[in-house]
Amino acid sequence: MPSVKNKGKILVVDDEETIGIGISEILKDVGFEAGYVVSGFDAVEAMKKTGYGVVFMDMIMPGMNGLETFREIKKLRPGVKVILFTGYFKDAEGVIVQGVKEGMIDEFIRKPYFADEIIKSARKYA
Repeated sequence: MPSVKNKGKILVVDDEETIGIGISEILKDVGFEAGYVVSGFDAVEAMKKTGYGVVFMDMIMPGMNGLETFREIKKLRPGVKVILFTGYFKDAEGVIVQGVKEGMIDEFIRKPYFADEIIKSARKYA
């Protein structure tokens, strides 16, 4: 389980820099400590170093997709909460269904997202 001190720490994972930076800035503006990385591999490394309590993660990324990354993060921090998002629902549908079956998806947001959706989800889990 994430410790209380890490609950306000949120990691944003997206291979699209404008989206990742945008979400992390929205979270910082409302008082969260937010980090940003561009790949699943970087997300796993960031979790090893910082131990974020919540992760906002893109589903469709080169290398490790969101579900594969989530599996690795859950091994490191079983209590972490992950909010997955994508703009490519058709391509991500099978991954989403598998994630739900495995009990791995805490919440799902479709792009384009609205700032209030991001803030609401962060406050719900952080």
